[in-house]
Amino acid sequence: MTADGYSSVDGLFHPASIAIIGASSNPIETGWVKRLLDFGYKGQIYPVNPKAKEIYGIKAYSNIRDVPDPVEYAILNIPAENTPQAMRDCAAKGVKIVHCYTAGFAENGTEQGKQLENELAQIAQDNGIRLIGPNCMGVYCPASGMTFSEDFPKEKGRIALISQSGAEASRLVFLCQDVNLYFSKAVSYGNAVDLDAPDFLEYLAKDNETDIIALYIEGAKNASRFMVAVKKCLERKPAVILKAGLTANGADVATYHTGSKTDWNVFLKQARAIPAQTMDEVADILQSVTRIKKLAGRRIAIVGRGGGIGVVATDICERAGLKVPPFSSETQKLLLQIRPDPGAMFRNPVEPKLGLEGAADFFLKGLPIIDRDTETDLILIQMAVDVYGGHTPDLVQNVTETAYALCAAIDNIKKPLVVALFTGGHIDTVQAVAAARDILTKAGITVFSGVEAAARAVSKIYGYYRHLEKQ
Repeated sequence: MTADGYSSVDGLFHPASIAIIGASSNPIETGWVKRLLDFGYKGQIYPVNPKAKEIYGIKAYSNIRDVPDPVEYAILNIPAENTPQAMRDCAAKGVKIVHCYTAGFAENGTEQGKQLENELAQIAQDNGIRLIGPNCMGVYCPASGMTFSEDFPKEKGRIALISQSGAEASRLVFLCQDVNLYFSKAVSYGNAVDLDAPDFLEYLAKDNETDIIALYIEGAKNASRFMVAVKKCLERKPAVILKAGLTANGADVATYHTGSKTDWNVFLKQARAIPAQTMDEVADILQSVTRIKKLAGRRIAIVGRGGGIGVVATDICERAGLKVPPFSSETQKLLLQIRPDPGAMFRNPVEPKLGLEGAADFFLKGLPIIDRDTETDLILIQMAVDVYGGHTPDLVQNVTETAYALCAAIDNIKKPLVVALFTGGHIDTVQAVAAARDILTKAGITVFSGVEAAARAVSKIYGYYRHLEKQ
């Protein structure tokens, strides 16, 4: 990416002024003006609506050409058939970046939609305008007060997101918020007639505010450029990629610069990106990479209820490519001393005493023993609140106290530790798990919705870290 290219994309996230063409004057509707004001955007806002004199106390203009000051960025929130003229008005005004929020272009499959999209692209190209969209939600950047949802968190983080889908982008932001992870930047870019995934990848690879990048992609207009951008990005920072549409005819096909063809699965494996199949899995991997900085191996110690729950957890971990070896004889001996009850499991998995109180006691006494075990590299805590929490009035209090006990116990634990929190279907367990998850993730502990999610994410990041070691 050239210096000019970097600057133009950076301007997308940090515009000094924004004009909203088609700004809503409806007090009931949360339009772009109110959304930006409420989110804390500090730049100048210029509502453009020929039927309004002012919107939320800000003077409105009939046309962007009437704005007396320079405008860096424009949002088009008007019918698709009116967007070409709005683009010409933006060009006359000297606007550098246009976000076309409007839908109704090539994505609808009509000839008229395709022609409108081509016309927008040509106007942008002829006038040196960088265009995002059409048919997209746009930009989220907490540092600059940019957002496309009034419900997004204002906290700044170190994760960036590139997404063709606005709905999937919103889903990931909220999934990460649930585990106290936040974003530096996110962009929903829609039909990508100008700015496309490679542009954002090249920019974010160099962005000092971003440590890890997530991508949701349905297709690439220039597959070769996209693949080069992914590989170059991975030389600097990890990328988690959810490629949608892989089941159609077996796989989408991309073309390398050599002219040979390969499918996306092969490319992602060769590029050493971290693949995901759902946004839930993307969130799990982002959390794992953020909070687990190193994995010595794939041997996992399981702490939780015994019996079938422990057996099933062992199978899940093994199927995901992890190993569940027996603890060393010394570890088993020490665990037996603190858990001498008949029938208790201490070989791996290891079973704390019954109840949440028993689990809290084991965290303080048993985890240091497991941490010193020479046969394992990672600890998985199963908190089966749905089965062993008990549906009592003080369930939320008991679960949160158990979570605090685990936070206190990990201060001297050197091995990576993750938690599987089972929610179940009762409203009291849902509330208790939400409270415990908040406590644990604020303490920097990686929390998953179940053993399946934990094993899948841990196995994938272990593979990623192994690749880094070989470089």
